[in-house]
Amino acid sequence: MCHCFDAVDDLSETERADIRAEHSIDELRAEYSADELEKLGVSG
Repeated sequence: MCHCFDAVDDLSETERADIRAEHSIDELRAEYSADELEKLGVSG
């Protein structure tokens, strides 16, 4: 797991935006649950 894939609840909105910008949807889906993806602002 990438060092930047921290617990979503511990991330600021800026950190969440950075993760969305730096990683593909597929990478995020591989690392986070559906609930965590929703908190990150990733849909679908």
